[in-house]
Amino acid sequence: MKNGKDFIYEYSDLNLFKTRVKVLTGEYADTILEFGGSMLTQWEDKNKFSFEYELFQIPANLKDVKLRGNPEFEKFLAYLLVDVISARKKDKKEYNKLMQAASAAGAPTCQIKIDPRFYENKVAA
Repeated sequence: MKNGKDFIYEYSDLNLFKTRVKVLTGEYADTILEFGGSMLTQWEDKNKFSFEYELFQIPANLKDVKLRGNPEFEKFLAYLLVDVISARKKDKKEYNKLMQAASAAGAPTCQIKIDPRFYENKVAA
């Protein structure tokens, strides 16, 4: 998947250091989520890639589908996360974006809009 074509991403204006992603193409187009921490672990000689995510928007055609815990969806997300990380590594402005997100002001208002109800419990600085 390619940044700007299949997905877009940015630092969250809601959750410090989380990355908001909007899927632009494919079966999960118009899904908006935020990735949190991720790690690669090894248990009994098996590698496992685990990551946190929070769904903020899913398209109408998936409203009746259970996505959390769905192996196909979570495999898609794992590949998406790897592609987001790869895009970040190639972004010459990434360091500045990270410093802005880490500042007292936090990330600027996101371009990937989510429902205002998610901001109801956010404490103003």
